Amino acid sequence: MTKIITIDIGTSRVKCALFDETGAMSVLESLRLKRTESPDVQDAEEWFAVVCKLLKVVTAKAGGEVEAVALTGNMHALLGVDAWGKPVAAARLWSDNHAQRESDELNDRLGKLLLEKYGNSSIPVFTLPKIMQMKREQPELYSKSVKFLQSKEFIAYRLTGEMVTEPTDASGVLGMELTTRQWDDAFFQELGLDVGKMPDIVPSCSICGKVTPEASALTGLRTGTPVVIGCGDLASAALGSGVDDETMSLTLGTAGQLLATGAPGDGRKSAGRLFVFAHADPTRELYLGSVPAGGFALEWFANLHQLPMEQFFKLAAQGAISDESPVFLPYVLGRGAPSMDYKPAGAWLGLSANNTLPELCAAAVLGALCPLRQCADLLEELTWKRKKVTLQALACRETAVRRLASALFHQHKLIPENSEASLLGAAMLGFTGMGVYPDVRSALKTMLRTRPVEALSDVAVEQAYNRFLQWAQVARCCAPGEA
Repeated sequence: MTKIITIDIGTSRVKCALFDETGAMSVLESLRLKRTESPDVQDAEEWFAVVCKLLKVVTAKAGGEVEAVALTGNMHALLGVDAWGKPVAAARLWSDNHAQRESDELNDRLGKLLLEKYGNSSIPVFTLPKIMQMKREQPELYSKSVKFLQSKEFIAYRLTGEMVTEPTDASGVLGMELTTRQWDDAFFQELGLDVGKMPDIVPSCSICGKVTPEASALTGLRTGTPVVIGCGDLASAALGSGVDDETMSLTLGTAGQLLATGAPGDGRKSAGRLFVFAHADPTRELYLGSVPAGGFALEWFANLHQLPMEQFFKLAAQGAISDESPVFLPYVLGRGAPSMDYKPAGAWLGLSANNTLPELCAAAVLGALCPLRQCADLLEELTWKRKKVTLQALACRETAVRRLASALFHQHKLIPENSEASLLGAAMLGFTGMGVYPDVRSALKTMLRTRPVEALSDVAVEQAYNRFLQWAQVARCCAPGEA
């Protein structure tokens, strides 16, 4: 039976797993990443050092029976590498939103074109405005950068010596045409940017190269092992969650995310309100509704009250949602979709002296989920009804989150047997790239296993969601600079 290793370069942790072609995961190893100058910056060399440590462990446990490697990782980073493949500076992660000026300039000059050709308006966390800011404020780093890579692409380069990207990460940069899945040369030229600094775009299931002797010595992989480039973590999570045209996926990790798909062009109505990206399945496009601080907002609240997260979730499970529950707006890192506003705007509304800590914990969880229900409602309004929703990450592991998510979303709820959606999604691409499956859909159909979640109905939760919408609109209208 064919076995491959998948690698996920997360924001806070790198994971490495061994899969067989049925979707069974027999080995899982992970290591936490250090932070460097700030939570928004990481050392790319540390990514590779951690990957090497993990690969040595996983290859040893696999007994040398590894026929390929497939990759996934966080999106929207700015990482320039020089002519020798060395990072010119620490990687600026997806959470870095300092390129607001450049993002505003893009929208002012080219807003309609951005939506029509690339599926999204500019936001400061995208890579392109960060590149513009680098050229403007750090021209020496821009000049030294031969290529701009994403996290998984840097690992692919260090393993194979090849620098390429693929459509999912490229569409998260801004400047890749969704119809052709290639960089728009004229667009980069108009901005005064060198499109040659962008890596060539290949399909997500492409074998981008083979493990070099140098990488073999560092990782335990056999020299010549094929490396499948894979996709960005949003797309791999969608695959590993079973997202299709009738199934959405709900994830509450650092950010809160709602993922869905459609045929190319179906997302035109939602562009500018939901994110529209290329998908790893070339026959679909990927839709994202998000709140930047989903799980992070819960950690922030727990830390303020000196609560370990385990205790926070226990209290949240004890707390009831009622018509006296306060409303928590989890926008401490900005609103995200559908307003596409990334200015911090978190708030508690409707607090009373009678509210208890368990009630506040439960209300915080519900508040982190409500923007994702809002995105789901908008998606269905603009496209079509979805029958199912898969609960991923915190949405399936914690009782309080699962209970409130189940009551908040009306669709049939599913939980995947393997909660490592991004690793599983990368494995699907890996086996497709190796020819085990003829296409991504065939791999998904065979490798994904889910089970139903007990359906819950709670009128109080639906009423609380309506209060959330009302208070969120009031807070937005009353915010400085808002009309």
